[in-house]
Amino acid sequence: MKKFLMLVLTIALTLSLAGCLKAREDKKEIEVVVLDELPTEKITITFWHVYGQGKSALLDEMIADFELLYPNIEVDSVPQGGYSDLLGKTKKAIGTGVTPDLVVGYPDHFAEYLDLGGIIPLDKFIAHGTWGIDLDDFVDSYVAENAQYADGMYSLPYSKSTEMLVYNKTIFDANGITFSNDVPVTWADIEAMADTIIGDGPNQCEFLINYDSSSNLFINSSRQFGAGYTNSDGDVLVDNATTKSMLEYFKGLFDANILTLPIEWEEDYGSTNFLAQDVCMTVGSTAGLTYNIPENNLDEADQFEIGIIPVVQKENGINSAMQQGPNVAIMENTDDAERLAAWLLIKFLTNTENTAAWAIDTGYLPVRKSGFESDAYQTLLNNPDEDYKYESMAANAAYAQLSFNDYDPAFAGIGKVSSAKVREEAGYALEAIYVKTKTIEQAIQDMLDQLTW
Repeated sequence: MKKFLMLVLTIALTLSLAGCLKAREDKKEIEVVVLDELPTEKITITFWHVYGQGKSALLDEMIADFELLYPNIEVDSVPQGGYSDLLGKTKKAIGTGVTPDLVVGYPDHFAEYLDLGGIIPLDKFIAHGTWGIDLDDFVDSYVAENAQYADGMYSLPYSKSTEMLVYNKTIFDANGITFSNDVPVTWADIEAMADTIIGDGPNQCEFLINYDSSSNLFINSSRQFGAGYTNSDGDVLVDNATTKSMLEYFKGLFDANILTLPIEWEEDYGSTNFLAQDVCMTVGSTAGLTYNIPENNLDEADQFEIGIIPVVQKENGINSAMQQGPNVAIMENTDDAERLAAWLLIKFLTNTENTAAWAIDTGYLPVRKSGFESDAYQTLLNNPDEDYKYESMAANAAYAQLSFNDYDPAFAGIGKVSSAKVREEAGYALEAIYVKTKTIEQAIQDMLDQLTW
């Protein structure tokens, strides 16, 4: 299979070339005026997001409650496909001057919008005497992620998530291997299980552990191993001995079938093959939990028990877990009334009650400390209904690693590649090593070549 995929990956690497961002020539400092009172006339705002049927239904319920609270505000909630679709459509909208009023996205998306003059700083809204919020109630690392821009806070955390490790408890129990629900396993622990778990026996899998996101594996491991990745100036720091040693280590895990990537099965995620028991562990987003639950996806005869624990760490390394999930920003092409209405929607969706409810039903995490501490979320963590037992496992795993959540710097600019592009190329580099189209040296050099303009 690996040889079969070589050509596919080579084509993907070639197609990954993209032009540098071009900042809007007339970009100027944005003047933000926060109205002290909400106008009484009808205000319509458009909200672009990525949420499909299930999550969109819950979002629509919350928006309906918001519209009851503010009867003169109408919210047009419009899903725009996946994150790449949303990024592309929003950049085009900025170029035409016809944009939504608010949009979800990752920091590297907002860095591009900011470079194009597309979003506004939220600092005056945050500090306003009537409409403001207490940032101290938001999870510290989420605030830091959204405050990383040079001249203001351009977004607020909204649907935050992290990675988790889901494992086939039935197989591990049969082999006498147990895990602590709130203590991460290390790569050394994973290696020690290999001889027992890998194989074609009744309580074995062909592969030990899958990692859904090759980009996340590269980035988060760079932190764990103390290697370079990027910085806020947009420098790419992967050409160093520590990064090469890290990649050599993972190559050894690849070769031994200890670690695999979804590209092994020509998939985007490993959930299908985890359910098929081709692999006994899988690392993915807490927001994608449902795809790894046998009860949701398999006939009763094929089901097995699962467990969920924090993401894998490096033994004697630096603990780190990916801080994921989109934030929300207000677009520049809005008037003062639309900006206030958009802000009020953000404030409503991220209040204590709603951030807890959104987290419980979607697999995301509360963005407020008070959301974590709410009765509803504490029930999920400590005494869940049977229907929420897996969500409780994922929430506890995420909570256990909340203190070492981290994120990579977001950047974009004239003559520079974006952080989104670096993330993409990091994933391609690791996949090239996996399918043996490139040596480690070649993968790093090709990554740098793709990121040089």
